[in-house]
Amino acid sequence: MRKLSFILVLASLLIIPSCKGKKAAAPVPPTYRTMLLDTTTAIVYTEYSAIIQSQSLIEIRPKVSGYLSDIAVEEGARVKKGDVLFQIDDADFKQNVNAAKAGMESAKANEDNAALEVRKITPLVEKGIISPYELDTKKSNYQAAKAAYAQAKASYENSLINLGYTTIKAPSNGLLGRIYVREGSLISNAASDPLTTISSEGDVSAYFSFDEKKLAPMRKKMLDSGSYQPIMEPVVELILADGDIYRYKGRLESASGIIDRTTGSIQLKVIFPNPNMDILSGSSGILRFPAEYNGCITIPQSATFEMQDRIMVFVVNSDNTVSSKSITVEGLSGLNYVVSDGLKKGERIVIEGANKLKEDTLITPKDE
Repeated sequence: MRKLSFILVLASLLIIPSCKGKKAAAPVPPTYRTMLLDTTTAIVYTEYSAIIQSQSLIEIRPKVSGYLSDIAVEEGARVKKGDVLFQIDDADFKQNVNAAKAGMESAKANEDNAALEVRKITPLVEKGIISPYELDTKKSNYQAAKAAYAQAKASYENSLINLGYTTIKAPSNGLLGRIYVREGSLISNAASDPLTTISSEGDVSAYFSFDEKKLAPMRKKMLDSGSYQPIMEPVVELILADGDIYRYKGRLESASGIIDRTTGSIQLKVIFPNPNMDILSGSSGILRFPAEYNGCITIPQSATFEMQDRIMVFVVNSDNTVSSKSITVEGLSGLNYVVSDGLKKGERIVIEGANKLKEDTLITPKDE
């Protein structure tokens, strides 16, 4: 029994040194997806909120006062130039026409009588039967009668014009807006609100505000390059309120040459074709301006994380440790950031799981 115990103790003593001689295997660094940076060409879109208006928004107002007897159109209807929109009760206006016509005819008769008197007395004066003074009086009466007829004729024509104003017609083709009156309403040419509005057919303008701080360097860059000209090519996209992209592209134009000091911005507009009246005046949308960047670096958004309002990435060092670096993003190209500063060609960055890493962590890079 003692012999067996001695053998076990001896065996354990032999095993202990052999275990001490072996070293534990080093842990393998975790694998992270990485990307070797290279330059490329990217299209960056800058977006601005915009309010859309037709090129011409016509207010329909009455030129005479009266009770509205008929509304011939529906709100939102598409109208053509000359279509009847409203009818004002014209009974009084017709009476004014009849009265003015009678006055004109009476004045015409007086003029004819005065002319007849002049013709009748002229030969008598020539024969010395009647004094020339009498002829001068008749001629003066004729001139007065002639002027009275001209005035009466003008009154008659004016009454016809006013009668015509009782029928309110569309001044141009377009889309009718809201109608602010109802049949039987007393309308006046002195009212502050229009009867309705007509958005003219054709192009529409999308207005947006552009920051003065961005305008100054852009103008300087264009002037230095000798290319300071308005963008005439239709390259601007319009994202409609439902998220769809409008079928036609627009061209940029200036809407104002004055900077608004209260907002520090200038008003610009983009002109879009609207042949089918798909865009209604007063609607909103998002303008997308494309800009091509050559020789730039793009990285996935998933490769970045934020720290104190700065956009950061992890760069893989030569010894496979990682270091955080702040970058400047110029804009978005699809799902990628276009980087203008902070990274260079040939560097390797972590593109997935960067928010879980810490400074100087050793990794196993796996390039995509």
